Amino acid sequence: MTEDNLLIELKKYISEGSFKLKGPESADKVYKDECFYCFDTAFSPGGLFISLLDFVGVCAKHLDLYVKKTSFRLFLNIKKSKVVIEDSEEPKDKIQRLCISQAEDKISSDYSLCLHPHTDVPIKIENDIGDKLREIVDMVIAHISAELQQRLQSGVSEWDGEERQISKAAEKLEQIPFEGKMSYDGWICAKPGCELKENLWLNLSDGVIMCGRYAPMSGVKGNGHAKTHYEETGYPLVVKLGTIADGDGDIYSYSEDAPVRDPLLGKHLAHFGLSIDKFTKTEKTTLELELDANLKHEFSTIQEEGASLKNVYGSGFTGLINLGSSCYINSVLQMLYNVPDFLKVYGDNSENLFNKVSPLNSYEDFNCQLAKIVKSLQSGEYSKEGQKENGIRPLVFRRLAGRGHVEFSTAKQQDAEEYIRHLFDKIDNNVKGELNPVNSFRFYLVSRFVDELSGCVRYSKREETILALPVPLQECRDSPVQVGGSTRKFVQLQSCLSKAFSQENIDDYTSPVLKTKGKAIQELKMGSFPDFLILQIQRFTYLDNYQIKKLDVDVEMDDSIDLTAFYSEGKIQPDEQPFPDVNPDVNQEIVLQLMDMGFTENASIKASIHTKNAGLESAANWILQHMDDADLNEPLPSQSIGAPTTESKGLPPKEVHNGSGQYKLCAFISHMGSSPHSGHYVAHVKRDDGLWYIFNDEKVAISQNPPKSLGYLYMYKRD
Repeated sequence: MTEDNLLIELKKYISEGSFKLKGPESADKVYKDECFYCFDTAFSPGGLFISLLDFVGVCAKHLDLYVKKTSFRLFLNIKKSKVVIEDSEEPKDKIQRLCISQAEDKISSDYSLCLHPHTDVPIKIENDIGDKLREIVDMVIAHISAELQQRLQSGVSEWDGEERQISKAAEKLEQIPFEGKMSYDGWICAKPGCELKENLWLNLSDGVIMCGRYAPMSGVKGNGHAKTHYEETGYPLVVKLGTIADGDGDIYSYSEDAPVRDPLLGKHLAHFGLSIDKFTKTEKTTLELELDANLKHEFSTIQEEGASLKNVYGSGFTGLINLGSSCYINSVLQMLYNVPDFLKVYGDNSENLFNKVSPLNSYEDFNCQLAKIVKSLQSGEYSKEGQKENGIRPLVFRRLAGRGHVEFSTAKQQDAEEYIRHLFDKIDNNVKGELNPVNSFRFYLVSRFVDELSGCVRYSKREETILALPVPLQECRDSPVQVGGSTRKFVQLQSCLSKAFSQENIDDYTSPVLKTKGKAIQELKMGSFPDFLILQIQRFTYLDNYQIKKLDVDVEMDDSIDLTAFYSEGKIQPDEQPFPDVNPDVNQEIVLQLMDMGFTENASIKASIHTKNAGLESAANWILQHMDDADLNEPLPSQSIGAPTTESKGLPPKEVHNGSGQYKLCAFISHMGSSPHSGHYVAHVKRDDGLWYIFNDEKVAISQNPPKSLGYLYMYKRD
C-alpha cells in the first residue's frame, strides 16, 4: 500500500471510529520512555509506537499484542538515534561530586504516523493529516515523558552518598577571644614535636591547628592531635585546612563523631580574621580520601579490579543499568533471579500477568512491572555482544515498588537487606495463585525462654525470611596478609552462627511464677529450613550517637554449611516444665519482639493485651503512649504469672517449606562504602555450570576471584 492510499484509509479510520481523539493535557501521562511490555525504546529497531488513544508506548515486537487488547490501530512512531560527542578532557568535578560525567549526546528524532497493520508504510506528519490530528501529534511530541513527569511531581532528587547533617554545635559554638594573626597557608601542627604540614585541622573554637588521624589505606599522615585537643578542651568543631572552597569545607564534629555541615563557617572563620573567599583548595576532603581508599581495597577487591574479566551475554546474563543509586535494586533482583519459583511466577507466567490488566494499567501494576524485568532478563535481548547498549533500566519498577515507603520512594541509596524485606512484602501482597516465591525463603525462628528461678520454659516461633548473624568481635583475628600497610581482621562464619544461636542472659528479671527477681535465659534456634536461606552479616553497627559504623572485618564463608545442630521443634520436652497458662490473650511473638526492642516483659505483655494483638507496631506505639504510667513495668494485678502462651494469636501463618539443613552457597551481595545507605552494591552468582559471575550494574562477567569474605548478604541453596 502506498503512503497516499494509507493516508486516505487513515482519515476514514478516524472519521468512522467509535473513539474520540484528543491531545494529552498537562496532567496526562505520555509513556514514551519504553514499551509497556519490554524495555525497547525509541532507540530500538523500529522505534516506539505511542498510541493516540491512551498514550501507551509499545515496541514493534508487541504492537500486535496491544492492538489485540485494545482494538485501536493509530500510533505516533518515534525513532531516535544518537551520535556521541566524546569529551577529551577529564571532568573537573569528578571527585567533588562523586558522579560519572556523561559524554554529550546529539540526538536525532524522526516522527511519523502508523496505522496498524501497515507498519512498513510510515505516514509523514508533514502530510495533510488534518489540523486536529496534527495538533494532537504536536502535543504528544512536546509532552514530557511519563517517567520524568512522575519524578518531577514526587520531588525526588537523585544523588549518591550520605548527606552531611548540619552540626548541632554550629549555631551556638563557643569561640574564645583570639588576638593573633592567622595566614592562609604555611600551616604546621601546633603540637610540640609534631611538625606535620598536611592533614591539618583548624579548631573553630580556639583557633588551634593540629593534625588529624593517620589513614593508612589512603596514605595520609597524622598523629591524631586534633582529636586529643578536643578531648582536653571539649571544643568539638574542626575544619580541614586546604579543603575550604565555595563556602564549604571538610568539617568534622568530634562530639557527634561525624562529618557535618557548618552553615556559619564564614562567620566562624571571620572570628580569626580569615575570609572564607580567600582560601584555595589544596587538599582532598575526607570523603575524597575515603573514595580513594575504597578504590584501593574494597572497591577493587569486590569489583575484581585488575583481573581480566570475560564479559558474558545472553539469557540470564542481562545487567541492570544504574539509574542513580539503584545498585541495591539491581543486586537484589540478580540474586533472586536464581530462585526457580521466582522465575516461574514472574518469568514463565508473565504473559498471564499482563493479560489480567490493560496496557495502560500495567504501568501501575506491581506484578506486571516485576514480570517485565524477569522476562527481559530471561530473553537475552538486552545482552548481546557488540550491541551498542546492553542492560535494562528498571525505572517504572523502582518507582512502583517504592511507592508509599519513606525511603524506597526516593532515589537515594538504600540498605539492600531492608529492600529485600520490602520486596518480599510487596510480593506477598500482590502474588496471585498458589505459588508464592517468598515461601522459598520463609522459615521459623524458635525462641526458648527459661525462668531460672522457677525452671519454667516456654517456646515461641516467628516467621522470618532473613537470618541476621552478628559479628563476634572478640573472636576476630589478625589476617596474615596486610592490605595497604594495614592488618585486617577476620572471623569464621561458624563463629557468627554460634553467636546468633547462643544463650542470652537476662538480668533483673521478675519471675512471674515466684514473684521474685532473678534471671532468665533466652536462645534462638531454627524452627524450619527453607529452600533458600539468606544470611545477613551484620557489618553495620550503631555508635552511641546513633551514627552508623561499618565493621572492617572479613568473614570467611563456607561453601557448604550444615545447620542441623541449630534446629529445634519448638515444643516442650518431657523434662521441661511449661509456664502456667493464665492469660491466653497474650501474643508471645509480639511480647518477645517488644522485649528485643528493649521494653520490659510486663510492659510488653500489657501492650499485647491492650492492642488485642493487632501487631508489633500497634503494641510499640501503645507503650510509647504510656511511658509515663507509673505502673507500666509492673505485673498486671490479675496476672502475676501472665506468661505469654505457646501459641501465637496474630495473623494466620504463611506457607513455610521445610527440609534438610544442609546448604551450598549460590549467591552473595557485597557492599562498598561506610554506610548501607551510600556506596555501591555488587552481586556475585554461581550458576549450574559451576562458575561464578559478577553482576555490576549493566556489566556481567565471569568472576575470577569472588570476594566471599566481603559479602553483606549471602544466599544458600538447600543441598
